[in-house]
Amino acid sequence: MVDLNFWKKDYRLDKMSLKELWGAYLIYPAIQAYLVLAALSIWYTATHMTDALPIVASVIAVIIVYPFVWYLLHRFVLHGHFLFRSKFTAHVWKRIHFDHHRDPHDLKVLFGALYTTLPTILIVTAPVGYIIGGTVCAAAALATGLLVTCFYEFCHCIATRHI
Repeated sequence: MVDLNFWKKDYRLDKMSLKELWGAYLIYPAIQAYLVLAALSIWYTATHMTDALPIVASVIAVIIVYPFVWYLLHRFVLHGHFLFRSKFTAHVWKRIHFDHHRDPHDLKVLFGALYTTLPTILIVTAPVGYIIGGTVCAAAALATGLLVTCFYEFCHCIATRHI
């Protein structure tokens, strides 16, 4: 359930216990959106699959490809010069990258904004699954990308907590 008071509270990773971090992580709206969308994608996959092998192949492909693409986007797009120099993208870059590096302990800016992360997850993962086995595999690939993102973001919380 989305906590409408989430944005009114202060979540400082450097001041949280692991239990408090888990609580804040699980009520973070983006994490909830990822988990709901992953559950829907898993449900679609489970109710429409005819063969498990292409689904397994899609999941494995996304587990391999998606973190690599995530790294490339972070390294060459977010740390590049184009986004912050363009008047059309500077505000997006500020929100999804600069604010996090300016204050890495603030959970509110630790994760990317949904309007940038969801399209990226969809664009990177769904075609991989679709190529392997159509719409059902695209849904499985999307679910995998969403869950990999949740795992990555939790690791990001833990790593940032110790900076």
